[in-house]
Amino acid sequence: MTRSFWDDLVELDRPITDLFRTYALPWWRPSLAFTPDRPHMPVVDVFSRNGDMVVRVELPGIDPEKDVKVTLEEGMLDVKGERKQEKEIKEEGYYRKESAYGAFERRIPVPAGIKDSDLKADYKDGVLEVVVTGAAKAAPKPAIKEISIKTHAGLPAKS
Repeated sequence: MTRSFWDDLVELDRPITDLFRTYALPWWRPSLAFTPDRPHMPVVDVFSRNGDMVVRVELPGIDPEKDVKVTLEEGMLDVKGERKQEKEIKEEGYYRKESAYGAFERRIPVPAGIKDSDLKADYKDGVLEVVVTGAAKAAPKPAIKEISIKTHAGLPAKS
């Protein structure tokens, strides 16, 4: 099998990307950053359901009434909070620690015109679900208008 330029490029890129994900920006892909001092960054899914925008944030072990705040400001849905470590485990045989603790903030853009009355938040089984009513309804497609291209001497004209 013949190697292509793209095979070589992917092979070169993989270790660089792994280093970047692990050390440079651990918040970028928290599942790949196994550093003990990385901040807690909850996983967020954003999808549409029945014309609504749904933001689902995984927050296991967090008391939403005390440790989570959801706000809407300038077109951004902001989920802030803190995952607190109740007690530190110090015992022999502790091989790996991937749990992260500390303050977090996730900001998700919402369509223009959304008001706080359009938001509903519900927390169940460690998952916060914020529904933005009507935010995912299909907007009318703008009309497409073709713009003519001006040509100069020596170039073929558009027909």
